Order: sequence, then structure tokens, then C-alpha cells
Amino acid sequence: DSELLVKAESSIELPETNILQKCFEQNHAKDWFTEADKDYTAALLEECAPTPAKHKWIRLRELFAVNAKIAPTAARALALLNWRKTSRFCGCCGGPLQDDKYETARLCSLCGNVVFPRISPAIIILVSKGDKILLARHARRNTDLYTCLAGFMEHGESIEKCAEREVKEETGIEIKNIRYCASQAWPYPDQLIIALRADWKSGELTLQESEIDDAKWFSKDNLPPIPKPGSVAYQLIHNII
Repeated sequence: DSELLVKAESSIELPETNILQKCFEQNHAKDWFTEADKDYTAALLEECAPTPAKHKWIRLRELFAVNAKIAPTAARALALLNWRKTSRFCGCCGGPLQDDKYETARLCSLCGNVVFPRISPAIIILVSKGDKILLARHARRNTDLYTCLAGFMEHGESIEKCAEREVKEETGIEIKNIRYCASQAWPYPDQLIIALRADWKSGELTLQESEIDDAKWFSKDNLPPIPKPGSVAYQLIHNII
């Protein structure tokens, strides 16, 4: 469930090799791989696997919140484990896939097709209108949080066109002055989040009910419940990026 095993009495320190070895001995590892050039091994454990003594599970998002040094590696490991879980057979001939010896890829043992990890680019955008910002509560999420508008890029789109389309589709307004702020690897399961800002250009809020449950213009001194630290949405809203 996107949780990371760390030492219980540490400031986010990873387990020693012997802990991983015990997981193998007790057949708790559903999948695993090593990237020697990056100096780590990742394993996906069975849901019923016991927590080793003097260790605990933490949400991976906690690493983003404190900007931990191991966050990029942990994000990569989770994304690759997610990719391996859904990349077991060749999409061309149905043959079994095996790890490629030289690249971060999987190779079909029958037809030779090479499958690389998928990265899904998505934009998240904070729209401003004077001294107010546009935040929305998404219909498909079981939460009361308000956050920035977001969506996946489509083939043939630039980042700017994606931003214009998503904002127009979901809220009915047009935007201008689109500008890049930052990016974040978001391995849930394989996104690259591109954080943007833009200004309101024209139009009144007309919500796409299948996507947006509510959207309003908020002043920064009267914000609704928003995402926690560690997400680019939080950083956009609080003008950190």
C-alpha cells in the first residue's frame, strides 16, 4: 500500500541487508530487483508479511514532506515495482517478459520485444484571479480536500495546450500567462507531475460535474482543507514554488 519499511528509532533510515534476506527466507517477497549502479535493492512484500522487530512502516509521502534524501530513490523503486507488476507478459505476442541484462527494461523471450517503464506526464495548475486562487474538490476522490486543477497530457499536446484544455473542460474558464514552476515524480503509479501557474483570462465557473464536485475562488488567508506538505499542490498553494 505504498508504504516503506524503515528503522523504528531513526530519522528515516532504511533496513539492513539481513532484514531483506529474512523476507526472502520466509517467502514474503512477491517481487524484487536490484539496481547495482544506484546501490539499492527493492522488494514488494506480501500483505500478510509481519513487521520486522525494531522497524516500522511509513507512508512514502512522508519522505516528500520532509524532503528526505532517499525520497527520489524510494519513488523510483515504487514506480518500478508497480511497472513490473503490470508488465509480466508481452503486449505483442503474449510471451513472458524477463529483465533485460543491460537496460531498465523487460525483454520478451519469444519475439524480442523490449518493454520500458512507462512515465505518465500530468499537469497540475494553480489559477489566480487578482488576489484569489482557484481550488476544486474532485468528484472521483473520497475526500473533502480542495486542491489545484490537474489532468493527464494527451498525445499531440504541448504542456500549455494541456493546461488550457483541462481548465476549460473542468471549470469553463480560459487562462493566460501559463508558466512552469517545478516538477515531481509521483509513483502512484507512474506520474511525472508538471506544476504550473496561470492567470484567469475570461469566463465564469461552469463545472464538469463528472470530474469536479465543487470549485471556488479562495483568498489565501481563508483557505479550505488542502493537501498536506510534500505535494506540489501544497507548494503551489503556499507559493513555495
